[in-house]
Amino acid sequence: MRFCCLFWATSTCKQFTLLATLWLLAMSPSQAQDSTWFEVKPGSTYQTRFSLANDTPPEDTSALRELLQRHLSIHEAMQNPRMNDSEWRRLIQKTPQEIADLLATEGYFKTKTRSVQPAANVAEFQITLPPQAKVSQVNVAITGEIQQPSHLTTLEAAQKSWPLPVNSTFTQQAWTTAKRELLATLLRAEFPNAKITTSQAMVNPQTQEVLITLAMDSGPAVRIGEVRIHGLQHYQESLIRPLNTLKAGAPYRQADLLTLQNSFMATGKFRSVDVVAKTETLNADHSADIDVTVHEMEQNTVRVGVGASTNTGARVVFNYTDRNLFDRGLLWDSSLRLEQKLQAVTSNITFLMDERGYRDSIQNSVTRTDLEGQITTAVQNGVRRYWGQPGIFEQYVGANLLYEFLTVDGESSQFNKAATLAYGLNMRKLDHPLAPTKGWILNTQFQLAPLDKLSDGRFLQSQARLQGFYPITQSTQWLGRIEVGTVTGARSVPATYLFRAGGDQSVRGYAFQSLGVQEADAIVGGRVLLTGSSEIVQWLTSSWGAAMFVDFGHAANSWKDYDPAFGYGLGVRWRSPIGPVGVDVAYGEQTKEYRLHFNLGVNF
Repeated sequence: MRFCCLFWATSTCKQFTLLATLWLLAMSPSQAQDSTWFEVKPGSTYQTRFSLANDTPPEDTSALRELLQRHLSIHEAMQNPRMNDSEWRRLIQKTPQEIADLLATEGYFKTKTRSVQPAANVAEFQITLPPQAKVSQVNVAITGEIQQPSHLTTLEAAQKSWPLPVNSTFTQQAWTTAKRELLATLLRAEFPNAKITTSQAMVNPQTQEVLITLAMDSGPAVRIGEVRIHGLQHYQESLIRPLNTLKAGAPYRQADLLTLQNSFMATGKFRSVDVVAKTETLNADHSADIDVTVHEMEQNTVRVGVGASTNTGARVVFNYTDRNLFDRGLLWDSSLRLEQKLQAVTSNITFLMDERGYRDSIQNSVTRTDLEGQITTAVQNGVRRYWGQPGIFEQYVGANLLYEFLTVDGESSQFNKAATLAYGLNMRKLDHPLAPTKGWILNTQFQLAPLDKLSDGRFLQSQARLQGFYPITQSTQWLGRIEVGTVTGARSVPATYLFRAGGDQSVRGYAFQSLGVQEADAIVGGRVLLTGSSEIVQWLTSSWGAAMFVDFGHAANSWKDYDPAFGYGLGVRWRSPIGPVGVDVAYGEQTKEYRLHFNLGVNF
């Protein structure tokens, strides 16, 4: 009995060992999964397969796979219906060397490839990758005038910006980018004639180490010379000359040339502006003359625009522009705007920038709105002075005189007036001026009515708005917005300076300016405002995307009475040729209703 038990135990142990061995063999990498890395079969009779023979291949091989799929000659030939067996065999023999050359650009300098043909129309390539090359030593030398003590800061900044340090992975793209970025650092500064004199990357195929040697000549430090303006037809050069933001003798910088170009384009008088620095033919003092070539827009234009929005309904806009009013270079822009809930006549005269960098304007308007039981007619006359760089960092001060006629819920008209002084600050940092994916915009404004004699009371309106853009992934984007405003001072403040919320660019899910202070059956403005939004856009193609958002906000007479309304929704985004178009469906939590929001327009 004891013998039988021992025999049974021994037999069972052997069976278990055999099963375990078979299971381990079945689950080993060489047997459990297909060793094929990828294959290419474009529908023809020919096929290629690739495998990696390394015991521990790189974690991410997608870039290598794409490189071989797109650039091997054999894959291009497989697309040709005239491919024959003779050409197929020739390409198979040629491919291992092509694989080695292509993978060398990714830092694999001793790649071995074995080719086999399991069938006449099938080619297999078994690739053994060496360790990826690393940078072992970097020798970068910059000679020229940049070595002078006065340029020490530029030299140190260039040396610190070198993006391919010791122990970093070496690839052809990284090497090319590093050289280009270092050279660009000098070209953007005072050295537009900088050049590479020596460029060498020595690879040791035994150790997979790379020794980098790079030498640059900065050339002379260049200064700004004479600025010449070409192409003026209707404007006196004395009027345009103050737009020049460059000073003779100042250090040459590419960014300053762009600032000059933007200064001319911001006037609205030129269709295009070309700025060319003659850095190849320097003057004796190493200064470069600057040629500014302008192409003027038409002196007078008439435009008609049609559009619609869920804020104020369908609209028609008539616009007349005179770009040389009184032959003094003044820009007069006037418009008549007819919408279902808003009608306006506006006139804006903008002066050219003067020698001190100031841009002045005269603004006049008559506006009538009929929203949520409140009818407002406002007549405004004002002046403003701007300075700074438009679209980047700009400030302004102004003065404005307002006469307002207000009717609430059908009551008799009320007359209000206010004379205000204003200060505003506009800042932005965006990766694209029209369709940003990363960056922020900040707008602030303060308007003060300081005198009782010219206003119905003294008050201060303060308002700030911050927008943010952030790319979560290459195709996913986050957009955020927050806006806050307060009015302090007199009890009687014109409705134009009070706050209401709701609608596009405010709180979706609610009608335009329907969130405010309840007065009988009407909604009027409040003294405090706080709104915000958080939105995710998933771009499905380069032009079409889907959005999901949450908005909140309200306006009230005090923060104690503030009770935010929330709106949630989904939307569609389209980057159309005429600008961005958005269509949203939002649910208003307070109204328990769904509301459609869209905004689009065409000018022609």
